[in-house]
Amino acid sequence: MMRPHGLRWYANAHGWIIAGLVSCAVLELRAADFPLSWRWSNPAPHGNNIIFTSYSPGIQLGVQVTERGQIYTSDDLIFWIPRQSGTTSALRCATFLGSRILVTGENGAVLYADSVDNFQAGTLSDGSTADWLEGVTVSPTLAVAVGDNGAIYTSLNGINWTRRVTAYSDWLKSVTFGNLTFVAVGDSGAVLTSPNGTNWTKRASGTVQHLSRVAFANGRFTAVGAAGTVIRSSNAGTNWFTETSAVGATNPLYAVSALGTNRLVAGDNEVRLQEGASSWSDELAKTNGPPYWTYLSSLARPDFFLLGGRTGFLVEGYKTNSNPYFWIPSFESVRSWLFDVTYASNLFVAVGDHATVMTSGNGARWSLELVPPSVTNSIFLGVGGTTNLLVAVGNQGSIIISPNQVTNVSGTNNLGQLTNVTISTLGVLWYSVPRPTTNDLQGVAAFRGLYVITGDKGNVFTSADGTNWVPRTTPTNKMLSCVSAFPGGLVATGDAGTILTSPDGISWTLRSSGTTNWLYRVRYLGGQLVAVGENGIILTSADGLSWMRQTNNNTKWLHDVTWIDGTWFAVGKQGTFLSSSNAVDWVDRGTITLKSLYGAATDSQRLVTLGVEGIILRSQVVPDLTPIQILGYARVPSTNFPWLVQNLFLFGGKTDQRFTLDYRGGLETNLWVAGPQLEFLDPSGTLYYLESVVTTNAPSKEFYRGTLTP
Repeated sequence: MMRPHGLRWYANAHGWIIAGLVSCAVLELRAADFPLSWRWSNPAPHGNNIIFTSYSPGIQLGVQVTERGQIYTSDDLIFWIPRQSGTTSALRCATFLGSRILVTGENGAVLYADSVDNFQAGTLSDGSTADWLEGVTVSPTLAVAVGDNGAIYTSLNGINWTRRVTAYSDWLKSVTFGNLTFVAVGDSGAVLTSPNGTNWTKRASGTVQHLSRVAFANGRFTAVGAAGTVIRSSNAGTNWFTETSAVGATNPLYAVSALGTNRLVAGDNEVRLQEGASSWSDELAKTNGPPYWTYLSSLARPDFFLLGGRTGFLVEGYKTNSNPYFWIPSFESVRSWLFDVTYASNLFVAVGDHATVMTSGNGARWSLELVPPSVTNSIFLGVGGTTNLLVAVGNQGSIIISPNQVTNVSGTNNLGQLTNVTISTLGVLWYSVPRPTTNDLQGVAAFRGLYVITGDKGNVFTSADGTNWVPRTTPTNKMLSCVSAFPGGLVATGDAGTILTSPDGISWTLRSSGTTNWLYRVRYLGGQLVAVGENGIILTSADGLSWMRQTNNNTKWLHDVTWIDGTWFAVGKQGTFLSSSNAVDWVDRGTITLKSLYGAATDSQRLVTLGVEGIILRSQVVPDLTPIQILGYARVPSTNFPWLVQNLFLFGGKTDQRFTLDYRGGLETNLWVAGPQLEFLDPSGTLYYLESVVTTNAPSKEFYRGTLTP
């Protein structure tokens, strides 16, 4: 069972005595309803760059802000829940004004929230701006945000913001508050101080390096930046002293945090720690240190440090007694680059760098599979096949196959009884086969009982069983990065606009594409062939012989294309995501990442796309209308407040379904009251939900239902 979606305190005027539980009421939803709702399948807890992490001890809430408007919250700094921000702008910093969450970012974005479910846009009093607001902080009574072109804004409530006029145009990257002083830092060693957020004074920092972050603790400001720069001030930011040599870092530093006399700085393959007055230590050099990574945020808590970085990586640093800090990644996730994915026989299969093979039954929960020792150094570039046999190919001619065999697995059921279950080994057990070439292989297809693979130097091989591969003659020496079957035969595409067709996989003919762009992938989708590739090129064809170029505003590489229920989807470089209802007119939709996507596949309802550093995204394009069930309920009276009770629900449904928990006092009325929106985030399809309610004027009966929402 999954962890709760979040413990919510929901008080109202109802005093509720449970008399009945009603299962899901279904809302009819449309397929491909944009914008799509995206969720992370890998890595955990998500794959966005963690630009900044803030924590409020008062309300015990952590907030992470990332690219593409993504916000995550946590009540324990371990399990992070995605929240709707209402924007796709890059978010750069977060803080708390009392219990109110404040977030700033791209093009003057200012957000606030009094509930994690309700982020709203604030207002800039002098109108919109293109300046990014890179940092935000608070004093007990004032919020201050800073950014590009010397932008400085203040707010008393975090909702309405006023731009302050200063004599400085330095690009500011961070701001903090301490010793009754605001300190902002930025490019070219800029340091500004202010007692009130309105009047600012520029200070000599002793460096010309760009400064990226500043923090305050124990009467001391610490700022970090490019080339391992570290400076400090102990007199309210007036005078600054360089600590770069003492720290020993040489790479860019993006994060600094401090608690008491302990300080931590981190950046691009840099993590340095100082405990009290001791010397700085290189934490990466320790046997129990954090992994080499790019760290972008740092949070100091009384008992540990939390580092966050590129692609959602989190690592915790703990100290016991007088021992050195030891570091533990919060989650063990596959982070190999993934280059292709296919769907066969109710199974998604993904392949990638470091001989990575991963499988999933639903696109949400993925398992890492073992590969033969002879290919453990391979980079798998393509995967495909049939429900009878899967084939994965890669660099230097590496090939592994997975036949659809059945085997018996023994175990015990819930009653402790011994059982035997017959399972398929498709995608799970892999076998290496002799390499037919030392050239790289990438394309995989199946056609009329024949398996076909393609690769560098125009290589094409065919096999009836996946084991014995026969070379075929082709009229090209270009890299053939993809091959696909269609009703008229096979089509292969590759470098320099190369297109080959074959009626049988044996004889191949060169076709004119009208382009020299690399045609990275070709798929037969929705009754036509679609090829995508370099510079955003998209070609379509009904027969593989004549090809038509389709126009779109995207110029980034497209790496794959798929089709779901009447809509084509293309993915590519830097999170590029296009859609089309006719394969002619394409709309740039974007996802929740700026990382490159290399593969896409579908089970006809859910879209799965993957790419660099192990990222796997999923979206339920065709809604799953399976009714939600209320599996269990418990009511717990409060021991301290007799007028308060807690209702604990256990829901069952499908991963990524969203619904509201609705209430009414009797079945004789249709006056349902819509409750909070919940979501099944865990692959188990279960959800605990806890709410607190006031018991004044309790009705004699009550009913609940779950209503699916978009």
